[in-house]
Amino acid sequence: MKVDDIVIVANLGEMKVYKATPRDLEAEAGLKEDYIKLDLINDIDFIEAHKRLKDMVSDMSGRFKSDAAKDGAGTPQANGLIQEIEDELIELLSSEIMETIKENNPPKYFLSIPETIFKRVTENIFKDHIVKEKLFRFVREDLVKVDKTKLPQIFRDRGEHF
Repeated sequence: MKVDDIVIVANLGEMKVYKATPRDLEAEAGLKEDYIKLDLINDIDFIEAHKRLKDMVSDMSGRFKSDAAKDGAGTPQANGLIQEIEDELIELLSSEIMETIKENNPPKYFLSIPETIFKRVTENIFKDHIVKEKLFRFVREDLVKVDKTKLPQIFRDRGEHF
């Protein structure tokens, strides 16, 4: 990781964007390119992911007495709603990643997304050729809650090249 690179860590509920900045004057002058620190430049919460399903569905199974509710009626609708919300969040996350790369125009970027959504997100963001070319390393893990000082080492040790 070098000065001006971008690190994006995300899941369906949150996305954090860090920019690699120099730790001292030698790093700023390019003499110690790897001597960087990560500064948070954006932190986005996807509010839809934090809502409870029962707050969005008015008559879920078990909430009101009826013959249909005894057999779990309402569950397919709830599952469909969950899938719809996840699809919308993946679209939103993908567009935020693409927008971040275009706005910051880093030399390269590092990306961490959970394994469960990695393929769908990368299929979306790789529709943009520039976003695909600038990806340097990725990790198929949820690193949103990981201390930012540990991220460069994690990408060095576990990161895969695309």
